[in-house]
Amino acid sequence: MLPRAFVEGIGEPGRTVAIGGEDGRHFARVLRVRPGEQLVIALDDGPWLGEIVAVEQSAVAVCLRERYPTSEPAAGFVVVQGMAKGDKMESILQKCTEIGAISFVVYQAERSVARIEGKVEAKLERWRKIVREAAMQAQRDRVPDVVYAKTLPDLARLLESKGVTHSLVLDESERTRGFRSALQEAPGAFVRAILIGPEGGWADAERDALHSLPGACAVTLGPRILRTETAGMAALAAALMHFGDMGG
Repeated sequence: MLPRAFVEGIGEPGRTVAIGGEDGRHFARVLRVRPGEQLVIALDDGPWLGEIVAVEQSAVAVCLRERYPTSEPAAGFVVVQGMAKGDKMESILQKCTEIGAISFVVYQAERSVARIEGKVEAKLERWRKIVREAAMQAQRDRVPDVVYAKTLPDLARLLESKGVTHSLVLDESERTRGFRSALQEAPGAFVRAILIGPEGGWADAERDALHSLPGACAVTLGPRILRTETAGMAALAAALMHFGDMGG
């Protein structure tokens, strides 16, 4: 498996791109790459196969050779996670990035125990670093973005800006509408959001208000109650499996 780096810009054969900063130091000092070795550069227009042409103490120069097969899912899923306490948020973001989420919204749900007022930017910086590292490890071609929604109107605006057309609200009180059947009702190449409540689930008024989101419907993952740190990963994996993106 070839190492991978994320670089902004558009690729073309023969173009030389520079990997600097923390990534450059990692490639030069930890991986100890050498000229002539190959790696994958994930650019704004997709992945490219490149050849290392120069290595400095904390930077690497790579010449792009040809396009490289993409690893991104054809079906786009935004994971909306009700703020979870402790290190659960970090684990959720890491694992859902590995599975294939295209974006994350951390939502300050009514029953969220954890609160991040006054340290939103610090938290977002930490979460984005975790997601970037997970994307690199999982051979993703894009780094999912991570944003924060303090209120339901904030959440609605963010989902609209991301082009979300269908919102699947995981709800332990739903007993009839299955997750798979909801996916089958919208088989096209839409952007969907999967919404997961915090440890205490959705508050009653909040549950009703969530139905104002784009194409919202409450769904169940089955008769077992999953923890908040389990539900999103299970739903995302099931959704990508449904659309043929998990190896079968």
